Amino acid sequence: MGTSSSKSPHLPTSLISRTQSLLTSCHSKHKHLDWSLLLNKGHVRTKKKVLMLGLDGVGKTDLFGRLVCQDKQTSKTDSLPQPTMGYNVETIKVYCNHLCHRRCHEITLWDCGGQSSLQPLWSYHFSNTSLLLWLINVHDRSRLDANLQLLSQILSNPLLFRVPVLIVLYHSKLHRRDQQTSNDEKNEGLLTNLEVAFRFLSTLSTSHASTFKWQVIKVKLNEDSTNDLKKIRQSFKELMEL
Repeated sequence: MGTSSSKSPHLPTSLISRTQSLLTSCHSKHKHLDWSLLLNKGHVRTKKKVLMLGLDGVGKTDLFGRLVCQDKQTSKTDSLPQPTMGYNVETIKVYCNHLCHRRCHEITLWDCGGQSSLQPLWSYHFSNTSLLLWLINVHDRSRLDANLQLLSQILSNPLLFRVPVLIVLYHSKLHRRDQQTSNDEKNEGLLTNLEVAFRFLSTLSTSHASTFKWQVIKVKLNEDSTNDLKKIRQSFKELMEL
């Protein structure tokens, strides 16, 4: 009994050659496209909003000015900042390295006045907040309870649900004239990170405390404040997961 064998259809050599050339070209283009997308990620800019709040006279405008001046690499005067009657807005850049690319994050800082007459206006700035920076002066022990109760109260606003919080204990050489004291008095009774963290946690319910990330840091800004400003920027990266 004879056997029959089926043969594959014979393709012209020219067609095979063109097909191979086309496949090679497509592979090359896709390979080039993938690398282009990877490299272009370094040029992608994300936008974030940091809302700076706190009681009056704690140093928000001073810290705001230092962050902006560091970003623009300009010198800052040592004059005492005037109370903010409304708000100040500036944009700074924070760079993060991710594997093969470097990403730029544009962060808009909103410094809002802390006077009791201005606090009802804070809620107008809550929307689209990426991080709430709450400032407390390390010397201001007498107002600590009022500070943390107010912070806990505004965090109950639905617009700030799950928004991370950075509590900054601010120790600046600039003080109001009526707050200037002797060196011995200034070194006594300064607020500590652990104390503020414990007191803040006690103002929150257990369920509320687990809904957002928060951190307490202390910065002491004098003539050379580079490291402390870097500490704040690092907290921005960690809390906003940049």
